Order: sequence, then structure tokens, then C-alpha cells
Amino acid sequence: MENAIARNSELPKLKPVEMERLILNQLASVGQKPVADAIGIDESTISRWKGKGGHVEQFCRFLAELGIQLAPPGAVLVRRDYLFSVETLADIGMKAVRMQPEPLGWD
Repeated sequence: MENAIARNSELPKLKPVEMERLILNQLASVGQKPVADAIGIDESTISRWKGKGGHVEQFCRFLAELGIQLAPPGAVLVRRDYLFSVETLADIGMKAVRMQPEPLGWD
């Protein structure tokens, strides 16, 4: 029997524009001023980075070209081979449950 869990061999890839959106949304939720203060730059510098053709857009294209992906703060990242192992174990467990005999109904 084939594994019941569909495995997609293609890695999910965010497009540069999606990465930029992720960064800008997180920046909006945290605020430019705290980020600027934390990295020791002026808030206006971050505003320039955000503009069309700015550093954020360029950096997202750079990351995409390198095959590096971003993940939202709530994401849990695991290695692909680990996930496949867990899926295989879950599939084996489900097969074992399905093979258990039905209760006799004498209870």
C-alpha cells in the first residue's frame, strides 16, 4: 500500500515579492523606530530601504536567488528528511491501527 501521506518533492518557495511582504508586515507590527534603534540607524534609513527598488526588495531577490527562504515568526522549521521520517512513522502507526481486530461486542 502506498504511503497515505502525499509527499511533495518540490520545496515550497516564496517569491521575492512574498518575502518582501513578510518582512514589511513584520516591520509594521514591530514598528520602524524600535527596529532602527535596535540596529543603530535612523528611522528614515529604514523608510528608504522600504521604497520601490530599495534595499528590502533587492535583498529579497538576493535571498531568492540563493535559495534561502524566510519564515514567519510563528513557523516551526524542521528538516525535510525529519518530516518524511515522522510521516512514515505515522503511516506505519495508522496501518497497525487498521489491522487490529474488531471488538467482539461481548462487553
